[in-house]
Amino acid sequence: MGKSLNGKELGTGISQRNDGLYQARFINRFGKRQTIYAKTLSEVRHKLRTEQCNDEKAVNVVDRSMTLDKWFDIWLDTCKKNCRNSTKGSYVTHYKRIQEELGWRKLTSLNLIVMQEAFNKLKTDNARKNSKKILVDMLNKAVDTDLLVKNVAKQINTVISKEEKKERRVLTLKETDLFLKQAKGTFYENLFILALETGLRVGELSALQWEDIDLKNKVIHVRHTLCYFSRNGKYVFEMHDTKTNNGKRAIPLTVKAINSLECQKLQ
Repeated sequence: MGKSLNGKELGTGISQRNDGLYQARFINRFGKRQTIYAKTLSEVRHKLRTEQCNDEKAVNVVDRSMTLDKWFDIWLDTCKKNCRNSTKGSYVTHYKRIQEELGWRKLTSLNLIVMQEAFNKLKTDNARKNSKKILVDMLNKAVDTDLLVKNVAKQINTVISKEEKKERRVLTLKETDLFLKQAKGTFYENLFILALETGLRVGELSALQWEDIDLKNKVIHVRHTLCYFSRNGKYVFEMHDTKTNNGKRAIPLTVKAINSLECQKLQ
């Protein structure tokens, strides 16, 4: 039982400090001692009941001062520890779009209106979509860690500009012939031919090594991709295995592709 300055019993966990301020303490569900302060006895009792009720309903959080910026660093270093550096770089890019508006805010203050206003300021629906993916995953982990009760970021609307999706355009046969005529004799001629004949992505083409190419069986084994991304303010190249198992594949070679590879090998 705690006591007031004049010796009056105040109840379990409640006491009065020498400066007259009342304080109440209890052990929350995380095993940590919480302390509540108030100027009057009735106020501190009310706050204590509220906090104990929140604790029982799992509404309270481990760290009330946790900001979104601080949580992003923890999320990236802990939850995404095994991701590629290039993938982490893309997470940083998508997060930076909303950092100025939301990064300084405490997790407990991130309501739907606050977040939607920040997303409305982004220039495109695609930017909103990518940044939402990062934020939703971050807050999902915050819920799993008992930092939040629910993830309201899931309700953010990303379709505002209603941009029309541009149809992918491919070169016609006539355009392909014209392109290769212009590329003839250049340093990249063989690379361009191989790209057109196989449909490989730029990163996959750049990562090709001779051990990946089986001219005897007329096939290319796609095993790696070359990534170009920012690290500590500088852009660097880094070789990685393909991101998924589906990315590892064997691509048959046409006669034209084989000729370009044989020419390249002679150079």
